[in-house]
Amino acid sequence: MNLIVENTDFESDGIYGTMTDGGSFFCHVLSHAYDSGNGNGSYIPKVAPGTYTCKRSLHRLHGMDHDFETFEVMNVPDFQGKSVAGILFHWGNYNKDSEGCFLLGKQVTFGPNGGHMITESKVTFEKFMTLLTGIDTFTLTVK
Repeated sequence: MNLIVENTDFESDGIYGTMTDGGSFFCHVLSHAYDSGNGNGSYIPKVAPGTYTCKRSLHRLHGMDHDFETFEVMNVPDFQGKSVAGILFHWGNYNKDSEGCFLLGKQVTFGPNGGHMITESKVTFEKFMTLLTGIDTFTLTVK
């Protein structure tokens, strides 16, 4: 299986895009926005454009008391070209809910405290995991 994340909006409150399965829309995606460092107020995601292998595994997010099953994006180079671990797919609604991971949601909207957010993230994450039932690895293309 090959899933595609296409980042379309690079905002201070998150990098927003869509996930497709090679043509059919599946969900909206939010990842943390990092200052590009070029002095012009532009933002970049932690996961650069490219093709990655994603593997099913158990993880625990900060503040959780139990593991959950998800997929980890493997061999992601960081801003300095070193490999970073722990880039996951999970639920969350705001830029602050991600440290580079992909948050999955039904739609992008304005949050109650201003700024953008994604909605129905836990439900969308569950649908994502159901879509990948019986699959231990897949290919992710980030554009």
